[in-house]
Amino acid sequence: MSLLKFKYNNQTWGIVRNQKCASTSILSYIAQALWDADPEELQAYNTFHVHAPDVYHKLMYFDQYKTLLEDCDIRIAVWRNPVDKFVSGYYHTMFAPSGAQDALWQGEHTLDEFLKHFEHYMTSATVKEHCETNTARLGNEKSFYTHVFEYTESYKIAEMLNVKTVNLRQTDPKPKLSKIQNTFIKYLMKEDYTNGWCK
Repeated sequence: MSLLKFKYNNQTWGIVRNQKCASTSILSYIAQALWDADPEELQAYNTFHVHAPDVYHKLMYFDQYKTLLEDCDIRIAVWRNPVDKFVSGYYHTMFAPSGAQDALWQGEHTLDEFLKHFEHYMTSATVKEHCETNTARLGNEKSFYTHVFEYTESYKIAEMLNVKTVNLRQTDPKPKLSKIQNTFIKYLMKEDYTNGWCK
């Protein structure tokens, strides 16, 4: 997780990077606005460190950057359906082309195995970052933000910044979940349902 805080059109912007919520595309929008980056170029902490070193704040949880956000004129949250977010995070990390999490597996490479030993897999910082709740990243009150977008609406940020809309990540698989799997994932993500980060 991270906070992108920057000046644009004489206003201070704060956009929370919520993993698996079009966050890679949003980095492109900000980079286009700040240094006229190529829209199709993947951006990350390192590219921001080179071009706009004071913008990308690598912090994990909402409470760590709430104060930084409070003095922003524009505060943007982007969220995703909790079950879809969790499943996308699972595929993105546990089946990464790099094999970065391959050594984490304790059994068969299945969602059932992942759910059965969920606490073990969440010891990986990468898995944790991608599979945690919207609430962990965005806080428990939508009213804190000036703009709240469901992740399919992230193009609205491009429109606000007057930059080109892009889609820089391939879509992760969206399997048909069993009733038991769906119920358990909802339980793991229950704070999102309490706080309204859901449909």
